Amino acid sequence: MYYPASIVAHGRSYQIEGRASLVPFLGGLLEYFIELTAMMRRLSTVFKTKDKENTKSSPTTAENGATSSSPTGRRLTMGVSKKSNSGAASSNPQAFDGPDHSVKRAGIVGTLESLGKVISTANRPLNTETGDGSYDTKQEQTGLLDDLKSLRIKDLETLQLTMKQELGTSKLTDDKSMLMERLIQLVANLPGTSKTRVKLTEVLVDELWGSLEHPPASMLGDKYNYRQADGSYNNIRFPDIGKAGTAYARSVTPKIVQPNPKPDPGLIFDTIMSRENGGFKPHPNNVSSMLYYIASIIIHDCFRTSHEDFNVSMTSSYLDLSPLYGSNQDEQNNMRTLKDGELKPDCFSEKRLLGFPPGVGCILIMFNRFHNYVVKQLATINENGRFTPPKDNLPEDKKQAAWKKYDNDLFQTGRLITCGLYINIILLDYLRTIVGLNRVNSTWTLDPRIEMERNSKPGTVAGVGNQCAAEFNLVYRWHSCISQRDEKWSEDLYMKIFGKSHKEVSMQELLIGLGKLEAMTPDDPLQRDFAGMKRGSDGKLSDDDLVKELTASIEDLAGSSGANNVPAVLRAVEILGMEQARAWKCATLNEFRKHFGLIPHEKFSDINSDPAVYEKLKVIYDDPDLVELYAGLVCEDAKKPMDPGVGIGPTYTISRSILSDAVTLVRGDRFYTTDYHAANLTNWGITEVDYDLNVNQGCVFYKLFIRAFPNHFSFNSIYAHYPLTIPTENKKIMEKLGRVDDYSWEKPTRIPERKNVVTYDGVKSVLTNGEVFGVDNWRRGLAFLMGKPGANFMLAGDGEFFAERRNQMKECLYQDKWQESVKNYYESIVPKLLKRWSYNIGGTTNQVDVIRDIDNSAHVYFASNIFHLPLKSEENPKGVYTEHELYMVLAVIFIVIFFGDVDPAKTFSLRAAGLPVTQDLGQLVEQNVNFISKTSLVSGIVDNFMQENNALKDYGVHMVRHLLKAGLGVHETVWSQILPTAGAMVANQAQVFGQVLDYYLGDGKEHLPEINRLAKLNTPEADDILLHYLLEGIRMNGTFGAYRTCHQNITINDGSRKVECKPGDSVFTSFVSLAQDPKIYPEPKKVRLDRPIDSYLVYGVGPHACLGGDASRVALTAMLKCIGRLDNLRRAPGPQGEMKKIPREGGFYVYMDKMMGSEFPFPTTMKICWDGGLNEPEAVGDKGKGKKMGL
Repeated sequence: MYYPASIVAHGRSYQIEGRASLVPFLGGLLEYFIELTAMMRRLSTVFKTKDKENTKSSPTTAENGATSSSPTGRRLTMGVSKKSNSGAASSNPQAFDGPDHSVKRAGIVGTLESLGKVISTANRPLNTETGDGSYDTKQEQTGLLDDLKSLRIKDLETLQLTMKQELGTSKLTDDKSMLMERLIQLVANLPGTSKTRVKLTEVLVDELWGSLEHPPASMLGDKYNYRQADGSYNNIRFPDIGKAGTAYARSVTPKIVQPNPKPDPGLIFDTIMSRENGGFKPHPNNVSSMLYYIASIIIHDCFRTSHEDFNVSMTSSYLDLSPLYGSNQDEQNNMRTLKDGELKPDCFSEKRLLGFPPGVGCILIMFNRFHNYVVKQLATINENGRFTPPKDNLPEDKKQAAWKKYDNDLFQTGRLITCGLYINIILLDYLRTIVGLNRVNSTWTLDPRIEMERNSKPGTVAGVGNQCAAEFNLVYRWHSCISQRDEKWSEDLYMKIFGKSHKEVSMQELLIGLGKLEAMTPDDPLQRDFAGMKRGSDGKLSDDDLVKELTASIEDLAGSSGANNVPAVLRAVEILGMEQARAWKCATLNEFRKHFGLIPHEKFSDINSDPAVYEKLKVIYDDPDLVELYAGLVCEDAKKPMDPGVGIGPTYTISRSILSDAVTLVRGDRFYTTDYHAANLTNWGITEVDYDLNVNQGCVFYKLFIRAFPNHFSFNSIYAHYPLTIPTENKKIMEKLGRVDDYSWEKPTRIPERKNVVTYDGVKSVLTNGEVFGVDNWRRGLAFLMGKPGANFMLAGDGEFFAERRNQMKECLYQDKWQESVKNYYESIVPKLLKRWSYNIGGTTNQVDVIRDIDNSAHVYFASNIFHLPLKSEENPKGVYTEHELYMVLAVIFIVIFFGDVDPAKTFSLRAAGLPVTQDLGQLVEQNVNFISKTSLVSGIVDNFMQENNALKDYGVHMVRHLLKAGLGVHETVWSQILPTAGAMVANQAQVFGQVLDYYLGDGKEHLPEINRLAKLNTPEADDILLHYLLEGIRMNGTFGAYRTCHQNITINDGSRKVECKPGDSVFTSFVSLAQDPKIYPEPKKVRLDRPIDSYLVYGVGPHACLGGDASRVALTAMLKCIGRLDNLRRAPGPQGEMKKIPREGGFYVYMDKMMGSEFPFPTTMKICWDGGLNEPEAVGDKGKGKKMGL
């Protein structure tokens, strides 16, 4: 908590923003220091006068450092004497050096003082005020003047450091300054009778107490880490706050005496609410019905009035997705499969929402699917063994209990994560649209979870619970905004239930009919009918049906807030609402407004400026102060759209109150504030649902859509990214913001499933037929990142043009003696990286992250050398990127170009991040190439200056000159040749070697001794055998494939299968299965070193086979040689020695990052250990010919 520390000096008051830790203590000391300084100044003036009167007085110093009774001595020494040249203490620099009698004098003074005390005590009169005649022994407290005696020079330094800390900008204390300890010394040195010592001790105790919560807001254990089904224990100290089955709160006291009887509710509806008074009014900002479906979920999340007692809500007062999960343990159990943490598929708990337009249920079904996706991921990732299945050898009773806990841990953690996405959708999509932030390029949002240590009012605390108020049950009834489509749906529902028009259904018939309907609805959510949709054998509803309903809902224009726009079909519902509000004895509209700091309506025309409305209000209510809350909320004027500020145009009072309620609901919820962290949600979970302000200004609704329907919504579908505004309006908004090209504007349709080709012959038939199977995806990715020149890259298409581009690059890559240059470079760079990044962990054992620091970095250095990339290194200290930064940029380039939308939920954010970093890198490379192009006339001198002294000195600048000779120009050379090639080679080659090493450290570890022996031989024959080990490692553990787009109808013979393809189909050729084909690779499970090199398809085949395949084999063999010769090579102990990977369809994997927070297509980390040195052969050290091989 932050406290203001007041500083008072010379009659002026200064407020300094307080900080946690020692701030009040520092503030108290600061006041003390200023007061002390002022006193010293006053004393200084007095002492100067006395010095003139008595120049012969000499100071003495007491044994404890305090000065003698001489005022001059006190002023000059502050307890510390000045030193003469000989080191003796002297208060007068002009005094002669004589014997020091100060100690003897101090003893005499002390004796005299003690004698004086004895005489004073003896002269006291007898005490008659106490029963036993004892004297009052209380010591009188002393002030600053006495404190001065105890101060030392280092105490003044402490006060100076205190002032620096107090006035500084950092709210944190550097504990290495020992400030707290020095303050303790200062206080401890003050006299026992010091008032200041008592005051500062009190402040210190208060601050140390305040550093911890009392009582704690968070506790350990499943009871507190997980949401309870009924919402209890959100506030640990008061567990029933917000619990389902407790009473509504009252927000506003009804002080005005209201008339009795009140106006007839039916009359109120018919005169100022009904849509029949003027017809449907469309939403002025073209908001979609989807926004109001979210609002419906929110209100049913927080309000479920008991039929037996209108004062009680049967759901919790928290945004905990109870419409999906249930509001008590029985309802929750009905939703669960009670196996692997999953929910029953495509259903939800809340029966009431079956009576709402299907779009509401579709949203809950998406959350259902997201939950089940999450728990599968949690079990697969199994962070720190948190979700390890029980062992089979347990006793039966313990086994059942263990499986029950396994299921519950997955379910409860999955719920926390799913609710995390839910609340982010509410804050970043729903709330931003409410205030119009979706219509501007601003990343600001009203997020109540913000840390508010500074400038916050006392009481703006977090995680203290919430109790929903009855008034807000009325605030959220936005029936005026029901669309014409949903109005028709409601009318049809009446006909279905009652067999007649809503106008013919009486109130009693309505209540009886609704009661029967609820009783007939099965308790098992999976058995309930949903919008007439049919379930498959797996219990799931048709994706096509659900997406069709969602698409129509997104395109559906909502109604406008305000008077006379509620559908007549809801007349009975509104009457019941008004009667309920009267039963709650709610305050009036004006009382409610004043509670929120709004001026009350003085005239009826202030409520609604339309005479047709305010005249009727006048007749009904007589006085503006008597207008009831619900009627007033509905019939007020609606706010006019304002960008930003007013997005959905609610009525005035609702506009203000809903923002307060949103802040309260979120900030009061412990599971969204104090307990919303990775320890509860897991690193992966909290990352999965997090928002990125660089993507859609933080909007996250698209994550829900794409996870639920990956085969319908493209990664950039406007329907998924901005579903709360109708698409035609979204297009106008994005055109104005300059972002229209970021999105697809097509209606969602089923995306044809990709066609997988997995056999040797099938793969070759696809990859060698560029006329039928094109690289359309690659071309789109290249054009997105590199612009128009990117579409001219050699891998962007087929035909003579692209073949010529390929030949140009081939001539540059494969220069004379290229094999020797590549081999020598890698045999030099790997040992240097090992020396730089490895560390000794005891004895002769060394350790290094071989993926991050060796594998990835080696390829970055190689690419930087041959393409003159701006890498910061020893030889290029003015470079821009570290090797790890440059690796990530090049990896992102590869992913965007070659992986496309393999994971559609991540593709949009990846492209959003990839484009600017690619452009930044390209511009820097373009500057380098431009400089090289302008120095062609003096190329010999410049190249000698720019080339690096390593095995690639014949590449680098020379290669750039070779590319420029093709006549493409600087811009074209960079964006169509250099940058795409660099992006295509680094991450891919690093992945290959990482997988090889992972194999030989795991299933193939029996081969390590032979690899070690061969690596130490350092002969061409041994290197050739190592090449075969490399290729076998790739075959055994490599996960490679390539996408193509079919351009015409064709049948692929894929072994015994016939794969039918039509234009537009995505075809994926997998190398994983064919690598185990016994027809091509006899004894496929064994490492054999006699297989023909040309039998391996690891570098592809056809016109788009990896151009650098030959160089890659040389490079990776050299790397295997350098790593393989390390003695006793092994994985590092524990999980750090494993390459954490998540299995995917077809034998593929994705990899987890170091924090286990997100997936990545390439390996990110794996540590290895070995004993002794690097075992470098002598010949390697001679290759540099004495020149330094810098990184």
